[in-house]
Amino acid sequence: MQLSRRRFLALSASVTLVACAGSDSDTAPATTDGDAPPEPTDPPATEPSDTGPPATEPAPTTNDTTTTDTVVDDEPDSPFAADPFVHGVGSGDPDATSVVLWTRLGGDLPDGDIDVDWFATTDDGDTVAGTAVTNAGLGYSVHVVADISGSAEYRFEVPGWTSPTGRTSPLAGDPSEFRIATASCQHYETGFYAAHRDIAEWQPDLVLFLGDFMYEGDPRTDDGSGVIVRSHENPEPMDVDGYRIRYSTYLGDPDLQASRASAPWLVIWDDHEVENNYAGLVSQVDDEPDQDPAVFGVRRNAAYRAWWENQPTRLPMPELDRDPTAPYPIHRGLDIGGLLRISALDGRQFRDDQVSDVTLDTGPPAAGWDDPARSILGAEQEAWIAERFATSPATWNCVAQQTILSDTRLPGGAIFNYDQWDGYHPARERLLAGAPANFVTVTGDIHLAGVGMVGRSGETVGIEFVTTSISSVANVDPALAEVVLSIPSIVDADLVGRGYTRHTVTPEAWTAEYRSVDVVGDADSPVSTWKTFRVDAGVVGVTEA
Repeated sequence: MQLSRRRFLALSASVTLVACAGSDSDTAPATTDGDAPPEPTDPPATEPSDTGPPATEPAPTTNDTTTTDTVVDDEPDSPFAADPFVHGVGSGDPDATSVVLWTRLGGDLPDGDIDVDWFATTDDGDTVAGTAVTNAGLGYSVHVVADISGSAEYRFEVPGWTSPTGRTSPLAGDPSEFRIATASCQHYETGFYAAHRDIAEWQPDLVLFLGDFMYEGDPRTDDGSGVIVRSHENPEPMDVDGYRIRYSTYLGDPDLQASRASAPWLVIWDDHEVENNYAGLVSQVDDEPDQDPAVFGVRRNAAYRAWWENQPTRLPMPELDRDPTAPYPIHRGLDIGGLLRISALDGRQFRDDQVSDVTLDTGPPAAGWDDPARSILGAEQEAWIAERFATSPATWNCVAQQTILSDTRLPGGAIFNYDQWDGYHPARERLLAGAPANFVTVTGDIHLAGVGMVGRSGETVGIEFVTTSISSVANVDPALAEVVLSIPSIVDADLVGRGYTRHTVTPEAWTAEYRSVDVVGDADSPVSTWKTFRVDAGVVGVTEA
């Protein structure tokens, strides 16, 4: 039986209550230590110098106790006429002792500030709880940093309604096994989310979402090809309200909600969270005034703000009135005991513009591809990841990033895609110069499943596992499979399937199981395994398991 807020507070003597401050203005959430929250400020103009949270371990996997049902509470006189938890719940950015709990209210909501009660109960029975405040200025989002000692169930309540229940865990201890789902590219219009249903059923320790959580284009309708299975609800977003509507469309999907509720997430963006193939403050739209960096910066900042509102992240909130050309760093890291160090990169915000927009060109490479002054990460992020490489105590070292890192140039130097690291080759050489032992990169973006050998100056230094798209259509024509597989760095590839990748990491080996959706246009489609690959610790190579 679900307890109302009043009954819960009356019966639970062991609950720790923590209030989160809020107002009608843009207000950052408070943390759970009871201290008053700091005044929100613009993110620093320089890259963070820390190397991520301390070494930590996740709690063991538990049975599936997540739900996607909202409970009607017994609270009288509720100001909510209908269920406000229409976007589900989520958790993310775990560290050794805490995790961010997230929800976002929707529908016909009361005016002004709204109190949202939250509760997290560990498997050992310890409960922490508090009240957060949200409002229209925050997009009705809630971000709570919950201090928990182990795996926990959590939920939110407003008068008369209780949210779905989620499962989460901090990273505590030193695990002998850690399971990760990597996912990316989930165009709402071109497929359903059976892959997310499969993630929720698997219940990983962590979901790494590698970008393109949503797509920004105008709505499309079915042209008879069967590619379009549902449509966006609003025109291409240009301001924060438009981006909020677009996220609401995506987050209304029940399978995505189940996946978000099943485990903590670490989320990075790619391009479509703002605009296709943008680079720094350079828009790819030819029409004026979008080419003005100051004008595009306003749109970009609105998109960043909407991204923050809709992700379970502990990053600071980007103010809407800040300098829109200022950076908003999102790169960050996790340490999972002595087993694994994860470094999540931003390959979009700090990059130089692509030297060419042409793809699949078999001619000589465009001028500038080998310019050492050009970067994908920017100088400060390059220094940050180099420091993490140099100081890693972990057995395995993982970089989570967006675009293919392996050298996929054809013989003669032809570059398939200048948006990938091939178009920034000296920057790739700099990144990999300090690659640590047992180096693995996990990649999204390209809408295919692949395994590659990552190297610099002709020497292989690690393995790349490219996860295919959740639902976005193929970027590379499957008819080119023979050409793709002829590229020396590519071990294997599937250009057809949609899905995600299951990673199981132990001190002895890294195993990647590629999950493939049978029919992406069927929400109830079976999901099966394409292939499984294994990397043994201490070996720079990969084999099919």
